[in-house]
Amino acid sequence: MLQTLLGQLEEGEDFECPICLSPPTDIVITRCAHIFCRQCILRSLEKKNSGDCPLCRRKLSSESDIFSPPPKPETDSAELSSASDKPLSSKVSTLIRFLNESRDKNPTVKSVVFSQFRKLLLLLEEPLNAAGFKTMRLDGTMNAKHRTNVIEQFQARRSDGYPTVLLASLRASSAGINLTAASRLYFMEPWWNHAVEEQAMDRVHRIGQDQPVKIVRFIAQNSIEEKMLVLQERRKQLSTEEPSERVRKGIGILDMKFLLDS
Repeated sequence: MLQTLLGQLEEGEDFECPICLSPPTDIVITRCAHIFCRQCILRSLEKKNSGDCPLCRRKLSSESDIFSPPPKPETDSAELSSASDKPLSSKVSTLIRFLNESRDKNPTVKSVVFSQFRKLLLLLEEPLNAAGFKTMRLDGTMNAKHRTNVIEQFQARRSDGYPTVLLASLRASSAGINLTAASRLYFMEPWWNHAVEEQAMDRVHRIGQDQPVKIVRFIAQNSIEEKMLVLQERRKQLSTEEPSERVRKGIGILDMKFLLDS
């Protein structure tokens, strides 16, 4: 059960290691259902003779109480291949149209496409490459060195052979990196916590940016995404209220029912 849970969470990447405070790499889940980087939790258990979980102090064994996600199913590559044979979705078609319009105005313009789903980033690679865009991907499965290499290549000002579109995980790109080489941002879907989106925007719109920044958010009409926007506005209102009010009105089961009600 824990392995299955971790496999589902790994796809969305909406969490961070409580030890290093970054999206976890080589993620594991403990018997007490806490998620860490493998190296972070192993180092923590080695330092403490008691072998306690850093969060709940439950006794842990590094061998029997720490679980890795299940192996990637072999059908993943087949699914991606079969998806490439289907017509492009409205969002992907619109994204390509926006990217083409920007490229026609300025062939060297760089763009960042954000999504909270790693599989969507993988699915976007083929149609964007087919449209003539050189892409790179940045997600939570990459180690720190790999991420640094991706960012350095994307930040390079040269245009010959260098990527012009970065497909980036929303959480993996929400803090600690500089993407000022880009001046176009595209959010493929909304996230209920507006602060995460704003942090991602800050990676591009910060000191060192010398071009006007354009931000586009794709929202499917008459879908759950419109309700996500309502939740975002509620969160913004809560952030301006007194702490006691934020606790009383915090996001909870009522908001989940609101999202799922037809």
